[in-house]
Amino acid sequence: MDFTTAIKRAARSAREEARLYLVAISSLAVAFLCLGAALITIANLSAIAERWGQSVRLSIYLTDGADAADVTQMRALLDALPEVTSTQLVSSADARQQFLDGNEVGHDLAALPAEVFPSSVEVTLSPAAAENPAIISQIAERVARLRGVEQVETYRTWMDRLRMLVAGGRFGAGVLALLVGVCVLAIVGNTIRLSIANRKTEIEVLKLCGATDSFVRRPFLVEGAAQGLVGAAFAVSLLLALFLFASGEIAPAFAAFTGVRPVFLTVPMMALVVVGAVVVGSAGSALALRRYLAER
Repeated sequence: MDFTTAIKRAARSAREEARLYLVAISSLAVAFLCLGAALITIANLSAIAERWGQSVRLSIYLTDGADAADVTQMRALLDALPEVTSTQLVSSADARQQFLDGNEVGHDLAALPAEVFPSSVEVTLSPAAAENPAIISQIAERVARLRGVEQVETYRTWMDRLRMLVAGGRFGAGVLALLVGVCVLAIVGNTIRLSIANRKTEIEVLKLCGATDSFVRRPFLVEGAAQGLVGAAFAVSLLLALFLFASGEIAPAFAAFTGVRPVFLTVPMMALVVVGAVVVGSAGSALALRRYLAER
C-alpha cells in the first residue's frame, strides 16, 4: 500500500471517529501551549540577559558634599581608560527627577527633597569589558579608593542572578519538553488503542484477506503523526495570535523596563516543536500498534 492510500484510509477513520480525535488533539494542544509559553518566556529572558550584558555600566555614588574638583578629576581619570565609553554626572536633583519620571508615586514620595537622592557618576563601559568581569572589578576597586566616593555598584550580582535564572529556565523547559513528550506518547497511544478497538472487525477481515502487518500499521502511523501535527500547529498558532494581540499593549512598557522588545519563538524553534510533535505522535502510535499486533 502506498503512502497516498494510507493517508486516505487515515482521513476516513478520522472522519468516522471525529469526536475521539478532537478530544485527543485538544489535549495535545494544551500540552504544547504550556511548552510554547515556557519557551517564549525563556526566549525573552535570554534577550534581556543579552541586552543587559552588552550595556555594561558602573554607578559611582558620591558622598554628601563631595568636592566638585574631586569629581571632575575622577571623571577625567575614568575617561582616560580604554574600557570606559562615557561618564555622566547625575546630581541629586536629576536623580530625584528620574525617580519621579520612572515611577508612579504618591504625594508623600513626590514631596521628598532632592537631598534624599544620592548624586552619582554613571559610567558606561565598552562591550569588550562585558567579556572580562575581572576588569570591571579592578576599575570598581580603584574608583572606590578615590576621595568623594561612597559606593560603587557594578550590577554584576544582578547579572549573575539573571544568567542563573535563564540557565534554570532552560533546564526547566527541557524537563517540561520531556514531560510533554511523555504526555503525547500516552495520549496518542491511548487514542490509537481506542481506534483499534473500534475497528477490530475491519482489521480482522483485512488480516483474513491476507493483509500484512505493514498494511494495517501505516494508516494508524499517519493518524498518530497527524494528531501531533495538528495539536502542535494549533498551539503555536494560538500563541502567535495571542502574542501579536498583546504585544501592542505590553511592548512599549516591556521595552521601557527591560530595554528590549518582546520576542516570539524563532522559525527554527517553531519548526522543531511541530516536527517533534509529529515524530513523537508517530512513536506513540507505533507503540500501541506493536502491542496489538504482538497479541494477534
